[in-house]
Amino acid sequence: MNLDTALLKKMPKVLLHEHLDGVLRPKTVIELAKDANYSELPTEDPEELSRWFHQGANQGSLQKYLEGFAHTIAVMQTEEALERVVYEQAEDLSRDGVVYFETRFAPIFHTRKGLSHQQVVAAVLKGMERGKQDFGISSGLIICAMRNMDVSLEMAELAVDFRERGVVGFDLAGEEGGYPPKKTRRRFPLHSAPEFQHHHPCWRRLRQRIYLASHSVLRRAPHRTWHAAH
Repeated sequence: MNLDTALLKKMPKVLLHEHLDGVLRPKTVIELAKDANYSELPTEDPEELSRWFHQGANQGSLQKYLEGFAHTIAVMQTEEALERVVYEQAEDLSRDGVVYFETRFAPIFHTRKGLSHQQVVAAVLKGMERGKQDFGISSGLIICAMRNMDVSLEMAELAVDFRERGVVGFDLAGEEGGYPPKKTRRRFPLHSAPEFQHHHPCWRRLRQRIYLASHSVLRRAPHRTWHAAH
């Protein structure tokens, strides 16, 4: 059975893995760079910048791939920029027939100009709510902790703090080589310390609402699907 593009766009879809700092429109990157006095972009022409991003993402080089994120993260350092990016993400996905999406990002990368982690998350959630109101698309936010940084517990607690406002998950992100989940477990003792499990408020609240999504544990995929559907 062959489906044409128009029909595929009309069909309702759910997107469960999207990186917030990887969805910016080239024109938006350029405009935000000007607002932030960021002068490191390879070009200020939207079409050329679009080609540059695509070329870097498809060369099979992690270094080239990550160069794009260096630029997008650099221009996402204010509440206004964060809100705009996720609002435009909602608009773009709604045009493709997406009815629900989950977007993920690491708040720690967006504090260069003094924003707190709470301000960063609140700005993203504000943009998501505006997107829902204007485009009728529902969404959830996943907070990422980086495997190579000692912030796992702090990010998990941040996710819990915003669980009633749109955060639906907690993720371990970044390079897996040299950073297996067991290393993070030592910094994040929710599974190994009975006294922590019973008495630490973070653990009690995590059990209520937040699931641990690890890129390396694919067997959790069915649970992710169930969680999104509910």
